[in-house]
Amino acid sequence: MQQALTQADYASSVVAVPPIALNTDYSVNAGANEAIIKHIEGGGVHVLLYGGNANLYHFGLDDYRSAMQAITAAAAPTTHLITSIGPDFGKAMAQAPIARDLGFKNVMVLPTNFPADPAGVANGVRKLADAFGSGLILYLKREHYADPDELAKLIAEKAVSFVKYAVEKPDASKDPYLDAVLSAIGTEHLASGMGETPIHDHLGRRKLTTYTSGAVCIAPTAASELLTLYKSGRAAEAFELSQPFLEFEKVRLDLGGLQVLHDGLRLSGIADTGPLMPMVSNLPVGKLKPVQAAVDALKSAEKQAISRALAREKRAAGL
Repeated sequence: MQQALTQADYASSVVAVPPIALNTDYSVNAGANEAIIKHIEGGGVHVLLYGGNANLYHFGLDDYRSAMQAITAAAAPTTHLITSIGPDFGKAMAQAPIARDLGFKNVMVLPTNFPADPAGVANGVRKLADAFGSGLILYLKREHYADPDELAKLIAEKAVSFVKYAVEKPDASKDPYLDAVLSAIGTEHLASGMGETPIHDHLGRRKLTTYTSGAVCIAPTAASELLTLYKSGRAAEAFELSQPFLEFEKVRLDLGGLQVLHDGLRLSGIADTGPLMPMVSNLPVGKLKPVQAAVDALKSAEKQAISRALAREKRAAGL
């Protein structure tokens, strides 16, 4: 049975953000999704978030229910699952009882790009939390989406349990909005939400609780080691280990974040992810070469991380 995530749960794991594998008729491919989940769990990652990378924006209510049923059936009992609702208020209100009925205790509200304003977002989140029956995860994707002081009130009221911060900046170290959010709510309720690109600052300098990642779905052991290094203050080692992750994120930026991860999982051999739910398209064959190269680099990093983990286990056992 799912439990509400604690700050300690978030702090102990990278948050994997997987795609959802589909069959050619857009039905949910339960076997492929299970293969992805088992691969992530095998690398020591025990928090999985289904949201943007899963393209839940474009799932109808029946598709949503089917997908979440497949995910909950495949995950280990010790794995924490986060589903997402929205992005519009009406769809979120319709999905909240589905998530609740399926046993989810952790739900994120997908960001609404337009129309939305800070006061409206706060009001909507309160109503959604009341409908769901517990606090929600708020996804900050653009500046001033939520007022920092109002965000602190939402957390105090337990309408918001955690925040995923994903406001992209050319230089992550120069982010007044993040500074204001941190001043209002501290680091314990905040995850870096843009993959590995900003974590040298977000984890190394600002000490956010954890980070979300798509590449972790391919290299979970390496991503777990990366989080441990940053948590241990070994930022230089972490930055070196992060290079294949950063390269993967560059390819995602160039060709499309959802598309590269979705097709990258297939190219990795972990599972056949199939088509993306419209209105997002798979990459054309001619654009797959840099994706394959980035995926191969992640697979190499994962192999090396597994070797280091086994060596540490042997030393700990005195072998």
